[in-house]
Amino acid sequence: MADKDDLGRSSDMYVAFAFAAADVLLELDYEGNTVFAVGAAMALLGRGARALTGQPLARIIHPNDHTALSQALKQMSGGERVRNAVLRVLRPDGKASEVTLSGYRHPSTPDRLMVALGHPGGFHAHKEDRVGETGLLDKDSFQAMAASLLESAAPDDPYQLTLVELPKIDALSGDAEAQEALATELGNRLKALSVGGDGVGQLDDGKFGVLHSASVSADSISQSVTQAAVVLPDAPPIQATLATLMLDVADVPPEEAARALTYTLNRFAMEAENGGNLADLMKDLQPRLSATVKQMNDVRNTVTGGDFDLMFQPIVDLWTGVVHHFECLVRFKGEDNKSPYETVTFAEDTGMVGMLDMALLERAIGFMRSSVANNESLKFAVNLSGYSLSDPTVVRRLKEILTTTKDLRKRLVFEMTESAQVRDLKAVNDVIQIIRKQGHEVCLDDFGAGHAAFHYLRALKVDNVKIDGSYIKDAMRNNEDVSFIKAIVGLCTELGVTTTAEYVEDAETANLLKLLKVRFGQGWYFGKPLRPSSDDIRTAWRTPTLGWKQGLLYFTK
Repeated sequence: MADKDDLGRSSDMYVAFAFAAADVLLELDYEGNTVFAVGAAMALLGRGARALTGQPLARIIHPNDHTALSQALKQMSGGERVRNAVLRVLRPDGKASEVTLSGYRHPSTPDRLMVALGHPGGFHAHKEDRVGETGLLDKDSFQAMAASLLESAAPDDPYQLTLVELPKIDALSGDAEAQEALATELGNRLKALSVGGDGVGQLDDGKFGVLHSASVSADSISQSVTQAAVVLPDAPPIQATLATLMLDVADVPPEEAARALTYTLNRFAMEAENGGNLADLMKDLQPRLSATVKQMNDVRNTVTGGDFDLMFQPIVDLWTGVVHHFECLVRFKGEDNKSPYETVTFAEDTGMVGMLDMALLERAIGFMRSSVANNESLKFAVNLSGYSLSDPTVVRRLKEILTTTKDLRKRLVFEMTESAQVRDLKAVNDVIQIIRKQGHEVCLDDFGAGHAAFHYLRALKVDNVKIDGSYIKDAMRNNEDVSFIKAIVGLCTELGVTTTAEYVEDAETANLLKLLKVRFGQGWYFGKPLRPSSDDIRTAWRTPTLGWKQGLLYFTK
């Protein structure tokens, strides 16, 4: 039978076990020796808990992770909590497996540390998520890691992010091997100071982000950068530029906090590239982050509060004059005369566009079933961002909604919009095919602008391609644009895909597009975005350019 002290210790440990949801709990002294161990050590570590007692924890940790372990123990000894540091343990068969290490100083025994080892969960970075041979996270993976860590951060102990920019070192010009050696050494040193021993991302050439606790000072990071030059004995001291952000973003969900951070960093980097003074820009990062969080809250409140309206712009068959469908365009209340482009782009850049897309879709569905729009000849197109179609949570919601729209399958059209590159086109195409199989047409919007180019058309099977308006506006004066339109129409015809031209502003352009065999047109020539003028479907859609004829809505000009 265990003595009273062991029983008391075990009781305390099991309470902590339930709290931490870990697999193995350890009590260590400040030298890292295991004083007590309990839990499912055999399953996690390949050895029983008793075998750990009296042994240095470092004995079962992979040698390459000893520095990270030492740093974690040092942080705990100093009174800091360590959360979800990823380390590799060596099992008895010599194989390495990853565990998470969390811990803090024992609350009642000052010379002891409480440490929890568990299975890795949440974000897990693979080799392909890292930059070169340095092992540092790339920008996107750094964002995902930040989201995972922010979710587990204590509200009273927010993390900090320090941006590090290295100056160009003339002595390294053209010496790729020396540059890589410096990056690797710097990465290892910054990792040792970061949350989890892996909270470092390479955001750009010479630019790094370090996610760390408040106990890690900017001076210690600066010293680590300077000390990294030990691999370059002939190089001058490295004087890096540093800026630190307090990630106190309690007003938004954790995943949005990470997106706010990434959006702020991207805007900061863009302005720096456009000639902004880097040191001055860095000083503004904290207010920038706060402003981003506020704007995200404003967008969320607008969407959840339903503070938006839909307007409808006709898309006309150039050959028959019949209105094929209306595109649903969002207008935020109080901003009727202002383009929603900036808000929609911000929502996409911060990962909130899925919330907006689903709200607009539900509003459009409700409208289509209303007395003013419930007619077989009236079709409506709703925009879906490529980002939304890449988000599993949004896709699940979309599928749920589509199970309720059997009555609208021939009338509800989707346009895939894009202002940021889609990384997994195959996954997006899988979703598009689910939509099409349920009877809904899908259009690829803004073809030829930005990322939406020929490889999209190759990867995404759609029903219609909307040619970007920048080519249409100058088609009457620019033979190159005409050649481009011809090429798109020819390719789409071969693929069995129809084409739509936007920004059709006059009859001359409409006639040219008809000669080029473009099927549909959209623009002010056919009609500006409108709201139904009455509750009577017979008069609601009549305008100076639109009218009913034999049960169909026609362009009448």
